Amino acid sequence: MYQYHWLPAGLVQPDQIEEFARFYSEHYGFWGHKGLRPHSHIKITSSLLANWMTQDSLVVWATLFEKLVGYAITVQTTIPRVGTVAWVTQLVVHEDHRNQDVGKALVFSMWGFTDHFAWGVLSANPFAVRALEKATRRRCQPVPIRRHAKQLLSLGQRHIPYISESTELVTTNTESRINTEFFVDHSELNNMLQAVISEEHPWTLGSLPEGWEWFAFTFRQQPQIHLTPEELNEMLSASDQITREAYSRMPIDSTSHRWAQFTELEIQFIIKNCGLNNKKSVLDFGCGVGRHSVALAKHGLNVTGVDYIHSFIDQAKASVASAMLPNADFIEADCRSVSLEKRFDVGLCLYDVIGSYADESRNVEILTNLVQHVKPSGYVLLSVMNMELTERLAKHWFSIEEEPDALLALKPSATMETSGNVFNPAYYMIDRNTRIVYRKEQFRTGQALPEELIVRDRRYDRLSIQQICQRAGLDVLWVRLVRSGHWEESLDPSSSSAKEILVLCKMPDSRDFQITLFDLDGG
Repeated sequence: MYQYHWLPAGLVQPDQIEEFARFYSEHYGFWGHKGLRPHSHIKITSSLLANWMTQDSLVVWATLFEKLVGYAITVQTTIPRVGTVAWVTQLVVHEDHRNQDVGKALVFSMWGFTDHFAWGVLSANPFAVRALEKATRRRCQPVPIRRHAKQLLSLGQRHIPYISESTELVTTNTESRINTEFFVDHSELNNMLQAVISEEHPWTLGSLPEGWEWFAFTFRQQPQIHLTPEELNEMLSASDQITREAYSRMPIDSTSHRWAQFTELEIQFIIKNCGLNNKKSVLDFGCGVGRHSVALAKHGLNVTGVDYIHSFIDQAKASVASAMLPNADFIEADCRSVSLEKRFDVGLCLYDVIGSYADESRNVEILTNLVQHVKPSGYVLLSVMNMELTERLAKHWFSIEEEPDALLALKPSATMETSGNVFNPAYYMIDRNTRIVYRKEQFRTGQALPEELIVRDRRYDRLSIQQICQRAGLDVLWVRLVRSGHWEESLDPSSSSAKEILVLCKMPDSRDFQITLFDLDGG
């Protein structure tokens, strides 16, 4: 399993730079016949490589079993009143790993933010140019490159050591290249060009004399390449994994996410409304970092938290260890299928665990499995996102079947990484047929690579979530619209604060009940 890492260039340590320089010298390629040492490996010193890592650079790299298999350097800087430019200045991948999407993962992390002004690479490799086009969903066209060439060249002169005022740049209506005097081996260039050229995808950047590299850029203002049915199916089939990855990168703390600062108020509500005392047991499905579970354990309750995100469970375990709470246990597992072989007095499923899957049957599986783990006459408390408010605020509607390209125009945000306010109508789009909500989420912090993900979720109105609970065999005591930390107050449907629907249910007195299977479309 490949592992990916990234750091601002200024934080890369000298021993890492040495390692990158050795790797470059072994795997970058060979000099051409006009090169410094014809037909031998192109090598670089650690001091020269360090010089390429400017203050505006990011370094991303891949390892396999802790061994370096590829790295990339990119300049990310902003042109005033224009926008951010992501310019990959170096990409090296071990030859044994070039067909494993290592390079793709590295450069996509740099080119994958759709709100940048421009994305670019200088390269004598046509596969790198095609990777740029695929990552940004735009074609490298000489005309827009020529239009912005002066700005880009000026940026390069400031931030890229091998570009100077004397560097020759040629941009016309039919070609775009720059003379970096980098005489790499061109013996395979024609073969590589033939491999990337087709009737649908002609080569637009012109020929390449030795010592030159293509000056390849795409721009946000360009039309995007249409989503193909195959790409759309791939995206939708990967939706669950993407959602899991997005949630794993969501920092759940009261500093960045204000809704998480009301834990103790919510715990008092749970204790009061679910008849809890210190002899009772609680199962917390989708426990996250364990903020409710840990607080309940501090009140003397026996708590088990379940979540499928490894880092969340690690954080929860660390919290109970530091607080010395032997009455709290955390399990890394999927709430849809985990079997704990015991019953609990109360089952919790809070803050949109139900609804995190676009496929409704997956959400039903979570609730059904939770019900199987709660004792007769026990309580189930759950919350979901309010679809009534979502639709009332919505500015963007579409149909994924009829107009999938509308997704390409959806404005991205860092909502999950910063505020958690997924009700900002500027950043979501509703499928009018399925009522699935789509968002583009950007992640720039943490150890994982920077990336932008299309996240889907499902939200509910009061009647639909009540019916789902009833079909799972629960007696619904009440359904109310609430806001974080103020669950005692039932809000009016017109309130803009009513982002959550809170549902309190009770198990039948006898466990001899029938869970109704139902058609999710027809009821």
